[in-house]
Amino acid sequence: MRIIGKTTINPLLFYSGKICGYISWVLLALNLSGVSLIGGLQDGNFKIVSLVFLSIGLMFTALSLVNLGRSTRLGLPSEDTVLKTEGIYRLSRNPMYLGFNLITLASIVYSINVVTAMMGLYSIIIYHLIILGEESFLEKRFGNDYIKYKRNVRRYI
Repeated sequence: MRIIGKTTINPLLFYSGKICGYISWVLLALNLSGVSLIGGLQDGNFKIVSLVFLSIGLMFTALSLVNLGRSTRLGLPSEDTVLKTEGIYRLSRNPMYLGFNLITLASIVYSINVVTAMMGLYSIIIYHLIILGEESFLEKRFGNDYIKYKRNVRRYI
């Protein structure tokens, strides 16, 4: 099994978007542990909203990883796969990306600053472009089964 597959968009955009998102997560983790590398607006209400986004994002990410199991890839799979429509995939066609975006939003909201906001928003936009590419791939691979699934389940939630 290959864990890294073909990217759905330009590889520079694909990887830079992911890296920006991951950096925002690291900044959030550091902030939560009391280390602030970048200043920003620190507000108790924003922190509460951030923790809600983080909790829901972690839940969506974990459930999608459990549902995908060995089908989890970074990019498109080269080998045959099965269309996942059960579990969390009944609520969202992209629960992992939804989880990633919520974690990224948590990082933006926790300590509002320009750097985290720019990296996070860039990451969210790139993930949306990745999703569009993946949906095109899935429609070609699974045909009517995926089209029917798309009609019944929303892209995000």
